[in-house]
Amino acid sequence: MKKLSMISLLFLFASGTVAFTGHSAEIKTRFGKITYDSPDALREFNHELYMGRLKSRVNESDTLEGEVKHKLEYIVQKVMLVQDMNISKLNFRIVIHPSEEGVQEDFNRLYGVEVNYIAFYSPDQNIVFYSAEDASLRVVAHEIGHVVAEHYFQVSPPSKIHEVMAQYAEKHVTD
Repeated sequence: MKKLSMISLLFLFASGTVAFTGHSAEIKTRFGKITYDSPDALREFNHELYMGRLKSRVNESDTLEGEVKHKLEYIVQKVMLVQDMNISKLNFRIVIHPSEEGVQEDFNRLYGVEVNYIAFYSPDQNIVFYSAEDASLRVVAHEIGHVVAEHYFQVSPPSKIHEVMAQYAEKHVTD
């Protein structure tokens, strides 16, 4: 069964900075940058990131890049609202891989552990990694929940608390 990341593993296997290459394009946002392997991966990510009734609250765009940017900016804002953790200058990266294999390879490269994750947040790198084919609203909100919790506190909360906050964001993103 596919699993979301366990933040406790991230802290246990922390390592130094790793450069990620091979991403063909970049989108600048209010919170940082989104990089992706190919236009097909971005299209799949956008397709899987179905906003449901929240769609009406997302700014419209004429481009695929603009649509993904607006969706993610909205989700970041919504997660901060749900978690009651406003961060005025949040800055992090998102990497979108075509499939879970890319996510799993990056986790293994960073932490030396084989996993079956479809997404994870690396606090050391300050990067969220997503599989385009698994990019549901709940998965995206969960990982953004980790980002927000990590940036809000001066000292990172214990891993179990971190996970509870991310699960809360995932569950309530559509409220």
